[in-house]
Amino acid sequence: MSIKRVLTLAASAAAVAVLVSPVTSASALESGTQGTRSAQLASADGYLHVYTQPYGGGRECKWQGNSDNWGTCRNLTSDIWNNGYAGGNDAVDLYTAPNAGGAHACISQGDRWIDTTHNDYHFTYGAGLEGFGASVNNNISSHRWVDYCSQG
Repeated sequence: MSIKRVLTLAASAAAVAVLVSPVTSASALESGTQGTRSAQLASADGYLHVYTQPYGGGRECKWQGNSDNWGTCRNLTSDIWNNGYAGGNDAVDLYTAPNAGGAHACISQGDRWIDTTHNDYHFTYGAGLEGFGASVNNNISSHRWVDYCSQG
């Protein structure tokens, strides 16, 4: 059995455990913190999913690899979900400009920013570059899969 398959099965088992666990405090969806994990997420499918409206509303665009231009979803996204596979190149840098240009934000594997309209998520990497500090809501033009989120 391949490592990727083993990791996918392990992630699926963990998701089932979360789904059947009792919830004793505010749900992840209500917390509003960057990198929020939703207990309702299905097992990884290898895609970066984005929606033009919060909570999976509007049009969906999705990619398995890098994208230099988000086309019909460029600068029109309010829900971002990294449903990539765990292990190597599983985080995603989100850029303000096409071709991985400008400042960027990073979303880790399994994280979902379900409503970016509240100005909670910003381009925090690339001080001095176009878009640094701006809200990610309706401001993403391209992305790159990376090994991990880090300052850079």
